[in-house]
Amino acid sequence: MFLGLFWDVGLSLVAYYGLRAMGASPYVALLGGTVTAGLRILYVWLRTRRFDGFAAFMLAEFGVGLGFALLTGDARFLVAKESFSTAIAGLIFLATCAYGRPMVWHAAARFQPAERERFDRLWLGSPEFRRLFRTLTAVWGAGMLVEAVVRVVVAYTLPVDTAAGLSQLLRFAAMGLLVLWTFATVRRHRAART
Repeated sequence: MFLGLFWDVGLSLVAYYGLRAMGASPYVALLGGTVTAGLRILYVWLRTRRFDGFAAFMLAEFGVGLGFALLTGDARFLVAKESFSTAIAGLIFLATCAYGRPMVWHAAARFQPAERERFDRLWLGSPEFRRLFRTLTAVWGAGMLVEAVVRVVVAYTLPVDTAAGLSQLLRFAAMGLLVLWTFATVRRHRAART
């Protein structure tokens, strides 16, 4: 699961931060992350002949960030730009709770391909299973929206150098809390069923 997460998320982040460490501008680094996500989608499609929605989600997040970065060269805006893609991601997560299968279901099926058939069966036959995945997705979506708002406030109220570092710490802290909450919630769900 974590190896798949690295390829889908980490590879684009490594490209972005690697380019920044080599002195590339934020624009070039965002372009590198976007291209990396696009190449990952192409690779998965060529290998499996299946469209990878989660990799496409990462491509969209980096692409939105690149689009916003190209709008202005303002340093504060460049610190805040990732918050816009995070907010869009949060809205996508929330929208998938109402239409079709929620985003966390797709991520779980993607990272556990051997369980895909069982996930399909449970989705169709278990209201409790559907409720669990909708709850997980709704909390992730709301968490991303809260994180995005806090990071925009940080970007526009603190000095730029402080905001740039704190913004990344907030992102990783929010993701870490959401992951821990998800594991705890799934564990409680499994314990209640046994």
